[in-house]
Amino acid sequence: MLDMPEHCPFCNQKYEIEPGFWLGALWTSYPLVVLIELPFLLTAILAYDINPFYAIGLMAFIFLIMWSTILRLGRSIWINLSVHFDEALKEGK
Repeated sequence: MLDMPEHCPFCNQKYEIEPGFWLGALWTSYPLVVLIELPFLLTAILAYDINPFYAIGLMAFIFLIMWSTILRLGRSIWINLSVHFDEALKEGK
């Protein structure tokens, strides 16, 4: 699930630009987790009067389901902050 190709098949951009490059992706995926999980938890506790431990268990379950999506999205955001897309490559020029 964590495997990634070494290079982009389209533009040949190396994905791991430097050792530990993806460590920064943790900082971009953390706010995604908060944005997804916190509203869920607050809604479950405040609106439906659910036991907080049950709500936390549901939140953990949702996180496990969405883990790979959050990981990939965090990596996409991080590399887009570091590497800029060349429009000429897209058009084949």
